[in-house]
Amino acid sequence: MHLATRRTIWTAVAALLLLGPVALTVWRTGSGRPLSVLLTTVGVVALLAMALTMVAPARLRTLTRTFGIDRIIGAHRWLGIVAIGAVLVHLTVAVVRSPHLLNPFDASLSIQWGWLGTAAMLTVGLVAAWGRRSGRRYEVWARVHVLLAGAAIVLAGLHVVWLGDLLSDPVLRVVLSALTLAFLAVLFLRWVWRPLFSRHGAYVVYGVRPEGPSTATLVLAPVHLQRGMRFHAGQFVWLRLRRSVLGSEEHPFTIASSAQVTGRLELTVRGSGDFSTTLASLPPGSRVWLDGPHGSFSAAPEAPGLVLIAGGVGITPMMSMLRTLADSDDPRPLHLVVAQRPDEPLFEPELASLARRLDLRVTRTSGRRVDAAMLDEVVPGRGRRHLDWFVCGSPSLLAGSLAAIEQLGVPTERVHTEQFGWSGAIPVQGTRRAGRVTSR
Repeated sequence: MHLATRRTIWTAVAALLLLGPVALTVWRTGSGRPLSVLLTTVGVVALLAMALTMVAPARLRTLTRTFGIDRIIGAHRWLGIVAIGAVLVHLTVAVVRSPHLLNPFDASLSIQWGWLGTAAMLTVGLVAAWGRRSGRRYEVWARVHVLLAGAAIVLAGLHVVWLGDLLSDPVLRVVLSALTLAFLAVLFLRWVWRPLFSRHGAYVVYGVRPEGPSTATLVLAPVHLQRGMRFHAGQFVWLRLRRSVLGSEEHPFTIASSAQVTGRLELTVRGSGDFSTTLASLPPGSRVWLDGPHGSFSAAPEAPGLVLIAGGVGITPMMSMLRTLADSDDPRPLHLVVAQRPDEPLFEPELASLARRLDLRVTRTSGRRVDAAMLDEVVPGRGRRHLDWFVCGSPSLLAGSLAAIEQLGVPTERVHTEQFGWSGAIPVQGTRRAGRVTSR
């Protein structure tokens, strides 16, 4: 199925999940007083938005392959804003209708659950805003964010159950119960089954291959599967060193190996932190656990050719693409632009070998800025508008490359980027982003 078609289908499903129960609520409660109908309807909007906010980043592979991680996280953020806004409107309407609710200590238990749920939702928003500031530890922020979000949805559910208005209607009771079961199933898959029981992601370290002074490739072999993980070149996985629900640190890394070789998996890692440094020193036989593959940063088979622009370890997904294309005897013209540190020319011998197997031209910037003039030299002529362009690297490389590509008149639907930080996607005006978290 075409990517655009999959996106349309999933967008329609999300709209149906959000708007369908809302329309049903209005229909089933429309005979009441307008203020009561508004109160109930906005409450349902808040509840559904909260549920979808938690489902969006649950790493459903079909979603991450269709939209890319940056779109998923963007949807998660906007759904969270909608949820908080709906909760505040719900609270305001409730107080206007019944001013005595301003004192939660004299209210019923259901109202107290509602107050606590509102406080938890507001705290989730504050923690999210705090976490986007630089210098915050991702592991601490993520666990606090998840726990608060879980508390908010549980408190909101208790508020609905104890209040009883929605569940008194048989149709709404069936619909909301079915949605609750589906929601719990998704959370169970994400937070219990995959981290603790799934055999799919169990891998053993086969070896560690140095690639440069601060970069190494981790070679992994599947423990339980004969063929290993099936993936598209350019996708990534989340890696953790032990099985746990919330207590184990995990980070995302692009798969560097060929998608044609599924008996092993290679992750190229730059030692820029404690976690990545630990990975580079793992002894053979060590167990790791992977969650993936994720992401939509992959070349379309119908593209007449590819232009790959990589900075530093951002060359990792490009190597996966090139290795896959070489193993497939792909005849298409390929252009690789590499901006790397002079003391660490990653994959230089292998790129020379790939250039003999593929119609590949490799251009190293040697400190020169990636601009329109350089790209015009690398890919001259109007035919470049029909090629697929991929960019992965630092924010400065991304911004400069995208500006240059725009000057060359390349259509935005032909441009794919891979730049994402744990606090959110880097906004790039007018481009189609298929991002993931940068390898560390």
